[in-house]
Amino acid sequence: MTDELLTSIDNRVGTITFNRVATRNGLVPEVLERFMQAIKTFEADPAVRVLVITGNGPDFSSGGDKQFLKHIQQLSGEQIRTVIYASFLGAVRAVKLCAKPVVAAINGGAVGAGCEIALACDFRLMTPKSFLHENWTVIGLIPPLGGMYMLPRLIGAERAANMVMRAQRVYGDEALAIGLASKVVPPETLLQEARVFAEDLAARSPRALALAKAGLRRGMEGTLAGEWEFNVLAQSTLTTGPDFAAALSALDLKQAPKY
Repeated sequence: MTDELLTSIDNRVGTITFNRVATRNGLVPEVLERFMQAIKTFEADPAVRVLVITGNGPDFSSGGDKQFLKHIQQLSGEQIRTVIYASFLGAVRAVKLCAKPVVAAINGGAVGAGCEIALACDFRLMTPKSFLHENWTVIGLIPPLGGMYMLPRLIGAERAANMVMRAQRVYGDEALAIGLASKVVPPETLLQEARVFAEDLAARSPRALALAKAGLRRGMEGTLAGEWEFNVLAQSTLTTGPDFAAALSALDLKQAPKY
């Protein structure tokens, strides 16, 4: 049986690859449980500085597996809430709350739950033909995993409404223009470009990156006064730490710091 989730580590970058090609990387709870465990393992591994998430085959992820979606019709509301919170929402939370930077390399479609996972990443690299698609209203549902919270903050209320209510696809070039993608690259170089992008992040202070990620997330949710307090505390921790000392020493030597 083909392994449905692949993981690898290379040059301080941990890669997680959805590998259910026959279903266009349709998502099921069992795979998402392994996905969450992979993030937890990489987060705890000091050899990994940055995570990359991608999919094998033509798509990043087509969202919930069609057979699984048919199955949930037979479940109670309580069972559906348990499934969503334990696996689908759990996967998005694992990405969003990971202390390390997470880069999505979006090949083809990131649809439904796949789109929500991509939105939870810190950075998204796309191709001209890859797309983000909140297709929920097409099937009589709403985005339940955070997209309706994140999208208005990322791209504004009306663009978010077009994506959520009208289920409009956003392709690579438009995603770049409106701030949903960091870079658009040819499909044949997507993974290579994602690794270069991730390795650039991996060369930076891991402590600073972790606090910057937490600060950016808090900034979307809190008040300016509260963020001033958090940022001053975080900065005081960083200025007395080893990464800042290494950076100052490298500056004196006119070298790039090594963390």
